[in-house]
Amino acid sequence: MLLVDALLHELEVFEVKQLFGIPGDFVLPLFEQLQQRSKLPLYYLSHEPSAVFAADAAARISNNPEVVILTYGAGALNAVNAVAQAYVEHVPLLVIAGFPSQTEIDRGLQIHHQAKTVDSQRDIYREITAAQFRLDQPARAGADIRAALTVAKQQSRPVLLEIPRDAVQFSTTVAGLYLPPTVTADELALAVAKIRARLQQAKQPVIIAGVDVRRFAAVAELEALADALNIPFVSTLMGRASFNQQHRLYGGIFLDKSDLRPAQLLRDADLILQIGVIKTDSNFAAHAGLFTAEKVLLVEQAEQALKPLLAALSQQQIAPFADRAWPPLPIAAAEQQFSATSLVQALDRILTRRNETVPLISDIGDCLFASLHANPSLMLAPAFYASMGYAVPAAFGVQAVTGLRPVVLVGDGAFLMTGLELGHCARYGFAPVIIVFNNQRWDMIDAFAPGLNCTDLQHWHYAELARGMGGQGMQVSNLTDFSEALSLALNNCKRFSLIEVMLPEGSRTERLNNFAAGFKAAAGAGLTSC
Repeated sequence: MLLVDALLHELEVFEVKQLFGIPGDFVLPLFEQLQQRSKLPLYYLSHEPSAVFAADAAARISNNPEVVILTYGAGALNAVNAVAQAYVEHVPLLVIAGFPSQTEIDRGLQIHHQAKTVDSQRDIYREITAAQFRLDQPARAGADIRAALTVAKQQSRPVLLEIPRDAVQFSTTVAGLYLPPTVTADELALAVAKIRARLQQAKQPVIIAGVDVRRFAAVAELEALADALNIPFVSTLMGRASFNQQHRLYGGIFLDKSDLRPAQLLRDADLILQIGVIKTDSNFAAHAGLFTAEKVLLVEQAEQALKPLLAALSQQQIAPFADRAWPPLPIAAAEQQFSATSLVQALDRILTRRNETVPLISDIGDCLFASLHANPSLMLAPAFYASMGYAVPAAFGVQAVTGLRPVVLVGDGAFLMTGLELGHCARYGFAPVIIVFNNQRWDMIDAFAPGLNCTDLQHWHYAELARGMGGQGMQVSNLTDFSEALSLALNNCKRFSLIEVMLPEGSRTERLNNFAAGFKAAAGAGLTSC
């Protein structure tokens, strides 16, 4: 069969339901054949990082590989930052990139979009993908497509698949039956015995769970383990909304010492099981004293598949641990003044009253810290790598794959990077709700370097921009008007809505101030304890 048919076959095997991309000359033949077959919807955006952000969000929310198609060099290299974020935050993406045909290479001429060498694209992507494949051998092209998708799914990382311009003419054969990996009984028993031995020595264990528990579909198994052994668990910032926040043993999100209950649970623990945690400076650098080597046991997917491991642990004959007195949960008073915090508190109240699932997507900046005042069941944010501009194209990807209308929290600085992608919503019938925190400054930068004079931004009249792109644009400057605007937006499913929130100067959240202070102290004066 033709290569494009082998590709579509493999995408069906791996349950890929849509494609994202930006056309360019090296992939135009592939786009044409995909369009002719009309098997999968193909969503176009305006800029390569946005196309990757959209595919990334679709992969995060579906827990399944997603595909983005980009042209050689100028396209794929423009997407490097977004792919790097997917790599470090463990997102399964198949990046299909164009490549010159052998005839073009044989001319011996520098090829347009080529960097240092014709292979520079692949060399650069070695640093930000789990594997790289080039479909330049027809006989094995089908097997290579299977291998690329297998790595993306099993490692939950991006993979590069280069398709030469003329490869659409190749005939190839598809791979055989796909069999998910299995865990040997001996490997599983060894891993279980190691953890069981540590648990039997402990008196007050605590679990800190990260996003990999969700990435590798082990959330139910972790919650069952906590129940079986009566072990409290807390989540990292990246892992938030992965777990049932009403679970009797859920202790909240640990970000810094202001998270009193999680911090106290970790401080009192004699064993901390770090399960599915991506160990980042944003989670651990300022709190190394809590995570001393003698009381931490790291449980990673790379060492042993989390789902069967946690399931096996919950079946062990281990006596449940005694109930303990939990630190009291502080009652967060509703903030009265108009700020990012009070805005998100009002948002959470309104969404809680509605009988529908609303994904919440936050960009980087003060909006991310304000989002901690909401308790969504579905939440996306690049909380570690922290590339600005993620949220608007991510909303596009989420609605494409789920059909759900997301609510986006984004600052004016991040909106300036990718906000114009909203213009594509009318093309596909998408209607996300975008909340722009407009304080006319880069607040995140200001929190870390208040002396810089580059943090001031001019007012770009975002509500007017939204109307110019075919959306509903509203501007508010108090909580009453915000609540009314949000209700209008949520009830308008015909087009996207943008609510421009004019925040007063100096309304930055305390969470961002605390995070910046702790992070700067750890970076500048050595690691500190909580």
